[in-house]
Amino acid sequence: MTIDKAREELKRYSRLAYELGLVWGTSGNMSVRVDKDHFLITASSANLREISSKELVTCSLHSDTVTCGNPSMEFRMHRRIYIAREDVFAILHSHPCFSTLIACSLDFKIKKEIIPESIAYLGKIERISYSHPGSKELAEEVGRRSAESDTLLLENHGVVCVGASLKDVINKTETMEFLSRLIILAKAAGVELKVLPEDTVRGLRQRLKDRFRLT
Repeated sequence: MTIDKAREELKRYSRLAYELGLVWGTSGNMSVRVDKDHFLITASSANLREISSKELVTCSLHSDTVTCGNPSMEFRMHRRIYIAREDVFAILHSHPCFSTLIACSLDFKIKKEIIPESIAYLGKIERISYSHPGSKELAEEVGRRSAESDTLLLENHGVVCVGASLKDVINKTETMEFLSRLIILAKAAGVELKVLPEDTVRGLRQRLKDRFRLT
């Protein structure tokens, strides 16, 4: 992907993330892999609703040193994920309401085996213990755990989704948010959700294995 195309795609999908309610204010950050040595990320304190080319920063995959621009404070986390996962070409770190509520909760458990879409798109959902935003500890832990998961809940913080494209990470984040909303509203209404039986899930996974990265 050329740097110019990467900028246009990142601006487009950053705005879409805002329009879909996945980020708010200056929350959230998004990036795309440009080549084997670099990735492009939204700037620190950027509002994704009105992101401009000046608010996109090129970062190296070989060093945490930034020589130009002011990238999101989570750029180290993005870098660790790209290093751990050569198949990842885009990352969205977001704070949608219901997913973040679950990330901040003590008792809500995520059961993805409720609807086919969450089984298909989310794969294994990892829960990451709290570390301060932008910290080395958070970057290293998310990078390590992303090796086995495309969807990560950061305790008392938000969500990270990784994927093959910017469109892919938007889709995964939307799916995570819908599933979280379903679980929370069901509990509030006293509705017990039916979890699909293991044999049904296995059958669905078999049907979908060639189209989705199922973990």
